[in-house]
Amino acid sequence: MMQPLSLNDCLTTRHSIQRVCSAKLPLRLVNTHSGLQLEWAGIARVRLMESLPVCLNLEQAHRLLLGLQSSPWKAPPSYPKRRIWAEQAVDLPLAQMTLTDFQRAWFKAVRERYGKSTVSLLLRIRPRGATLLDLLRVRAHRMILSRRLSEAPVLAPLLAQDPGMWPSLDNWKLVKSRLMSMGLSAPAWRWLCHQSRAYVARFAWNELGHLAWVNLHSAVGRRIPVCWVDAQTGALRGFGGLQTWLRRNPEAFNTPQALNLLRALRLALERRNECPDRGLQREVEQEEFPLIADWLLANPVLARLGGQSITRDWTYDTLMARQSHWHLLERQIDSARVNVFWPEVLGMGELSDGVSYVELTSLNALLLEAKKMHHCVPSYIDRCMAGDVCLFHLHRKGGLAERATLELRRIGLGRWQVSQLKGPCNAAVGDALWAAARMLALKASRPGPYGLSMC
Repeated sequence: MMQPLSLNDCLTTRHSIQRVCSAKLPLRLVNTHSGLQLEWAGIARVRLMESLPVCLNLEQAHRLLLGLQSSPWKAPPSYPKRRIWAEQAVDLPLAQMTLTDFQRAWFKAVRERYGKSTVSLLLRIRPRGATLLDLLRVRAHRMILSRRLSEAPVLAPLLAQDPGMWPSLDNWKLVKSRLMSMGLSAPAWRWLCHQSRAYVARFAWNELGHLAWVNLHSAVGRRIPVCWVDAQTGALRGFGGLQTWLRRNPEAFNTPQALNLLRALRLALERRNECPDRGLQREVEQEEFPLIADWLLANPVLARLGGQSITRDWTYDTLMARQSHWHLLERQIDSARVNVFWPEVLGMGELSDGVSYVELTSLNALLLEAKKMHHCVPSYIDRCMAGDVCLFHLHRKGGLAERATLELRRIGLGRWQVSQLKGPCNAAVGDALWAAARMLALKASRPGPYGLSMC
């Protein structure tokens, strides 16, 4: 498990805006009769909206920069320019400023206008998505917010849920009552108050699924590493059934089944983060996550009959093997379904280097392949029937016998390419099988009595 960040690390903004001393960028915020304006060296101005973020992204910085470049405002002759601008030449013209420089100058101008302490307090309460309107609210109630944070620094993000309660925030009871009415448990509140190294800032505290997730962490007595907060809350979408189970079974949070759920979910998230391509990550989420969720939801029931306990020695491949075993044997899917067939592309045969191949052209063939190889190949049945992919079982004979499942994906009329090649439990395979897979894709793409280009 990765080490969590300290509280001081989370309260800075160096991960989003790199702070540098840049006195050569004369940008400031000024109040006028028409509202808040952003001014460049007394030459150009652009009006600001209260919904503008404190930390600009590249698109927002680009819009403000274009607004300054096309500004029709002209300073009157009596306009008092700042002395530092009058004495210093602007070395970086506005037209040549990069977006990164503009982001840094903007953040510096915001701190000069509202004060460093106010901006720092806002970023503690709302680290992401803080706007200028939030900054005004924090400045108006800065004293009472500072008192509450001095009592419980780690609970800073909870204050951002309802700014309307800030005028009467004499203690933390109001925040506690609001969260408990939404589904937070009393042990979870005590657990949050004692989190010395966890800064739970990115939870959607108005959603019951995320409150249930905090309840689960508090029940199993685990601190939340900051690096996992985004991933775990985001994974609730892929593990939709688990979110419902978390909400409906609060009494099961202090059981071994809850710890099973937590460890399995982290193994799945580790595998998703290891995928280099976003397409592969999406495939893991859409094809493998639902199968794991089914097994996790059934595991608490099976635990009474001698179910499996996930230990620290498990890997993602172990998890996939166990869920495949449950789907195919415990549920007896292979005997309960009617077999389905689809047209073959190459059938079966042998390639060079002692590699033989067998095409999987039926539902039963996919189920038997899943039993032998311990992966989720039956989930590809819809794409096989549509003709978008074709699947093969490869076997290399000899002293170093190897097995693999090959997926060929259609890339045009009668053309195929290697999409996936996985060994047992989704393990990597050797160069010999990769060479055979590319040869098989070339063979399937050729016009002939077996290729689909004749259809």
